Formats: sequence, C-alpha cells, structure tokens
Amino acid sequence: MKTVSQTFDMTRFGNCLKRDLTLNGRGWLLRLLLMIAVTTLLVYFVTKPIETIIGYAYDIDYENIQLAGSYTMFRFCGFIFCMLGASLFMENMTSAGTRLNSLMSPASNLEKYLSRIVICVICVTVAFVVSFAIAEFFRLLIIKAFYGNVNGLRYISVFEIQSQAEHWYYLWGFMIAAQATYVLGSTIMPKNSFIKTSGVLILLAIALIIVWINVYNIAHKPGCLWPNEQAIELLLDILKFGPLCWAVFCYITAYYRFKESEIIERL
Repeated sequence: MKTVSQTFDMTRFGNCLKRDLTLNGRGWLLRLLLMIAVTTLLVYFVTKPIETIIGYAYDIDYENIQLAGSYTMFRFCGFIFCMLGASLFMENMTSAGTRLNSLMSPASNLEKYLSRIVICVICVTVAFVVSFAIAEFFRLLIIKAFYGNVNGLRYISVFEIQSQAEHWYYLWGFMIAAQATYVLGSTIMPKNSFIKTSGVLILLAIALIIVWINVYNIAHKPGCLWPNEQAIELLLDILKFGPLCWAVFCYITAYYRFKESEIIERL
C-alpha cells in the first residue's frame, strides 16, 4: 500500500496552490493590471521626447536615452513591485476569515509555505517581467500617438534591457535578497508588512553607512595593513555572494516563523 508523505506531497501541494490562487485570484489580477498601468506611465515619462524652444529634440541620441530610461525604470519598478509582492506573504493570516481558511487547509506547513513562495515571489517576479514587456508596447503606442514617428523610437525587449547591466547578477542578486527580506518581515509583522519592513531596513541602512564610513577611514589611514585593492576585491565578493547567502538565511528563518504562526493560531 502506497503511503502519502505528511511533509510534502505534489498532489496536495498542487491543490493548495490552486486553492490560494482561487481565493485571491481577483485581487492578484487587479494588482497585475495596476502594475502594468504604473509601469507604463513611469516608462513613458522617463523616455518621452524632450520638448525644446524650437520643437521636440529628435536627435540621434534618443535611442540611447530611451534605452537608459527603460533600464532605470526596470530596476526601480522591479524592486518596488517585487518587494510589495513579497510583503504579502502572510496576507492570508491578517484577518479572521482568511486565517480560518488557511488553518482549515489539509496541506502541510511546508506545502502552504511553498505555495505562498510560488505566488508572492516567483509569480510576482514573472508577472512584473511580463507587465514590463506589455508596458514597453504601450509606451511605443503612446509616443507614436503624441509625437509621431520619432527618430530612434523602437520597442526595447526585457532581454535587451538586461544587456545594459555590466554585471547582471548584481541586479538579480539584490532583488532576490530584497524579496527574501520582505518575506521574513511579513512573517514577523504580518500587518502593514511593507511599511514596517521598509522602516527597519532604512534604520539598518543608516547604521551600515555609519559603519562603512568608519571602516573606510580606518582603511585609508597611513600604515594600514589592509591595501585598497584587497578591500575592493573583498567588497566585490561580498556583493556577489552575500545577497544569495542572506536570501537563504531569510527563507529558512521565515519558514520556521511561518510554522510558529500556524501553531500559535491553532492554539
């Protein structure tokens, strides 16, 4: 007789994922439409042709201007929307009705946790990439409607935007770390998680800046045994692998926080 694992079962996980999407499907659809609208507006205002006294500046640099603007908005919108999505990780535990629905689910804690990760992290990231691609298409139509055929105006794909980054892994590494941080923040502070986690991160950023300034001053004192080249190489290694290590720590800690919240609510 085949036994079903009480920790993780693919069929049970699929049912849990389907259940979460069904309960919050309309809300996620509205968020996707809002994401497309906001991204379209921001990309349009950053990349629209510049008006001058003698007319519109249709110079040969417009292609580079719109490429740089799209890349900037991809980073900005990506971080904001992905962090907002991750901060909704514990959305199903913030009210009596949603909390009861979650507790009544026959899925295990690991299956519920992975279901929320898939929806709030993976699906939100994919949805942002798709919405940015759609926003670029709308941007093209809006600029053509208001300004006509601008010299250098063209559709910029998401893959082309990635080529603008000198080191693409820095962008995605920090984005993964930011999502993990907001997932952990949501398990600790489920209500108004985005605002509270952002406040904590601002305080930590201020503290890190103060520490970095002191370390930098010490490293540049005469006779210091820490060469500048060695410090730069160490910093680059930390920036490369540090975000991934931090993300792993956050997800493991968030899982145990998630289990604790389930036990507390059941009691």
